[in-house]
Amino acid sequence: MHVAHSSALGARPASGTPAPSLTRRHAPAPTPAPLLRHPRPLGATPSPLPPSPSGTNPPPASPPPPAKQPPAVLLDDARTQAFMSWARGPASIKFSGVRPSTFGGVRGLAASADLAPERLLVEVPRRSALVLAPAARNGAPGLVTDAWWKGAPWFAKMGAMLIEQKRASGASPLGPWVAQLPQDPAVPALWSDQQVAALQYPHLIQLVREQQKEWRDLYDTLKREGVAAGASPPSREEFQWALAVVRSRTFSGPYIGSTLSDRLRLAGVVGALVAANTALGLADLATSASAALAVLVFNVLYELLLSQSLKQYAICPLIDLFNHSGTVQSEVSYNYFGDSYEVVAAREFKQGEQVFISYGAQSNDSLMQFYGFSEQDNPKDVYVLRDTARWLAAFPPAPLAPTRLAALRASSLGGALEQVVVQREGFPPEALQALRFLLAPEGEAAKGVAAFDKPGPPEAEALLAAALAHLVGAELGALGSSLQEDQALLAGAGPAEGKGKRRALSGPEAAAVAFRAEKKKVLAGVLSSLGA
Repeated sequence: MHVAHSSALGARPASGTPAPSLTRRHAPAPTPAPLLRHPRPLGATPSPLPPSPSGTNPPPASPPPPAKQPPAVLLDDARTQAFMSWARGPASIKFSGVRPSTFGGVRGLAASADLAPERLLVEVPRRSALVLAPAARNGAPGLVTDAWWKGAPWFAKMGAMLIEQKRASGASPLGPWVAQLPQDPAVPALWSDQQVAALQYPHLIQLVREQQKEWRDLYDTLKREGVAAGASPPSREEFQWALAVVRSRTFSGPYIGSTLSDRLRLAGVVGALVAANTALGLADLATSASAALAVLVFNVLYELLLSQSLKQYAICPLIDLFNHSGTVQSEVSYNYFGDSYEVVAAREFKQGEQVFISYGAQSNDSLMQFYGFSEQDNPKDVYVLRDTARWLAAFPPAPLAPTRLAALRASSLGGALEQVVVQREGFPPEALQALRFLLAPEGEAAKGVAAFDKPGPPEAEALLAAALAHLVGAELGALGSSLQEDQALLAGAGPAEGKGKRRALSGPEAAAVAFRAEKKKVLAGVLSSLGA
């Protein structure tokens, strides 16, 4: 049974955001949901955009071809060699056809030979992974108190476990894996205020600042009242490093309470009891067998119910080197019979090509926040417009009356324009409904918000399209740079340093510019669909 793991194992959102999930195969019971890496709900399904003022909408653009990958450079430093020797030996990690490499400075896994679809690439025994089960006992007793552990969110617990493993160094069973982890996970939660502001995207800037505050508060609580007796508290930098590693490398999935060997042992015990009862004359064979069957069925049903309601989190050495692509379907799965996590190739990969997996259907918002990168031309990308009504105040054809705004806020759609999740294909239906109400003549508006859930007359829809174009254009104009300027920075025309000199972008700067360029593409795509 393989449970597909999502990226909770490797998630980065706030405490409530799940990690990517795992998938289960060969399940003796109905298959639970796959494990994913931090999938984040994106809001309601968009409605088609209203007709543009000219009356025609251009057809949606076909997705661009995948970006060309930089060539693979084999990682062969001492730490990587020690890690791979540990993986082959004590960790019993099985892998074939992949090797650690860098691609333009980014670590990943390259195909060491041509790989066919359905080929098993990596299999990691659960004992060789960093795993957090639901309601688990204190996993870092040498660092934190039981009271702190009980109240901490899952990623803080795993962060404490990681710090304890790091401090144990060579004595840790995961030591060689911990030693080769990146020292700078390079996620926005670790950026300066200036670097975060360079994202130019109010929605993510707010989320990152909230996450930074959450991490500061978690550390302050740990240092004040959560450090175990006799232990030295981690530094703030060490604690935040651990949280960043956990949020960017963890997968989550349904909890598997008993492995196959556990169930076989249970069956053996039950069978022995049946034999003893029958031999001692305490019950006849039929009664004992019925009781045994009831015990086994109850055990399976109980495990199934647990798997539907509880999650486990895991970071899997070597698997955590796979990078994400939205164009592949490979995912991390749990192999019930082998009690291991594994990755199977979902498509063909050529020798030297980077081998990707999917962290789940994620927008660039969550990819940037939790992993520190954005995906070029990500089909799942969105743009979250905050406080949309502020742009409508300057919409010339129909200045908004305060009474109309008050009526909207008092309705069931009162929050429809506070955070509008826009996709290239259109706006959410509740946002369109709210805007139709705000733009309607007084006589029509008197019917109430509920009367505007469907498209109106052509002239009303044309006004709506013009308002949407105004909203998107105003948001684009407020972002601080144009798409063309961002693309020039990424092409090598870095920031000016005086006397005609330009410097190269730093890692966080390049990540921020690439991210904000993708956000502007989303808005530009909406404008194109509107014919603006």
